[in-house]
Amino acid sequence: MPRIAYQGEPGAFSDDAARQLVSDAETIGFGTFDDAAAAVQDGSVDLALLPVENSISGSVPRVYDLLWADARLGIIDETTYRVVQNLIGLEGAALESLREVRSHPVALEQCRAFLGVHPSMHATIVADTAGAVRDIVNLGDPAVGAIASSLAAQRYGARILREAIQDVEDNFTRFFLLQRDPKPIQDATRACVALSLANRPGSLRDALAAFADANLDLRTLVSRPSLERPFTYRFYCEIAPLDRTTLLRALSNIDGDARLLGVY
Repeated sequence: MPRIAYQGEPGAFSDDAARQLVSDAETIGFGTFDDAAAAVQDGSVDLALLPVENSISGSVPRVYDLLWADARLGIIDETTYRVVQNLIGLEGAALESLREVRSHPVALEQCRAFLGVHPSMHATIVADTAGAVRDIVNLGDPAVGAIASSLAAQRYGARILREAIQDVEDNFTRFFLLQRDPKPIQDATRACVALSLANRPGSLRDALAAFADANLDLRTLVSRPSLERPFTYRFYCEIAPLDRTTLLRALSNIDGDARLLGVY
């Protein structure tokens, strides 16, 4: 039974996504992305499932930074999970009686329109969606609700007051499955590459041209501060379809540090 780390409390969206991807997994929650990645690094768990992109709120930069920081951490798979945000309260509570709603800031942002038409509900930021449900159950105040998954409501004995309150119906989060020192995957179709480029005019253009010239399609491009010098940047590129030999040849033509973070 593989042990998979995720960020959050039991019942979090990441917990459910990990169970869906690896049905026989033992899932273990951690407080931060860093803690989950460290658990893979020190062997406490076998894998970590961390979010990298949401279809509403965009990329999750910290996960890309963690992949750069530890060369032994690699991507071996990805999954896309449909996120349904639910308004959750205690048994016997009513939507009209809520005066406070707790959730993770990303979840609150995804439900901006719903909260806008219910101004009597004060939005309170907490560290985790499932943890918010656990805490309102422990608090026992019917005027305090949470926004989280149906799994969290079921796990902590709360009830759903309103289903699917997110602004956009098609709300998806994409996750990377990470492993320490992964073995090459022969049938991989995608790759993630990090680029630390020379500081000169046209360096990013030339790097992207190396991919285009090799007929490698760019799925995403994420820019992050390099932390080496102020206002210098690192670029994370996802590529598909993948031809490994072609990709390695393209990387050899790039002026700078080009690092393969995983094929999957």
